[in-house]
Amino acid sequence: TRAMQQARYFSSGAAPPSEYVHYGLACPIYTHFTSPIRRYSDQMVHRLLAAIIGWEPLSSDVLDARAMTDLTDNLNHRHTMAQYAGRASVGLHTLIFFRGKEVV
Repeated sequence: TRAMQQARYFSSGAAPPSEYVHYGLACPIYTHFTSPIRRYSDQMVHRLLAAIIGWEPLSSDVLDARAMTDLTDNLNHRHTMAQYAGRASVGLHTLIFFRGKEVV
């Protein structure tokens, strides 16, 4: 089932603070990231957090609000397309599995 609204990536400068919440966790401000080897979005969060704590310099390209909005829009689109591809793959392999089976 997919009852909840899909989470979307966005740049904090491109959205109002009311969008920063996580309804399921009841958190007023929230960011999510995992291992930076998994997804580009996680790499972006790791780079920003590393710059905030002084581990590495902040890249000038992350200061371009339009570029960050374009990037997050692209990440959201690719994530959605990957989900659709996964669902289609399940459907295809279910069809292949049942093709030629006797209906009882």
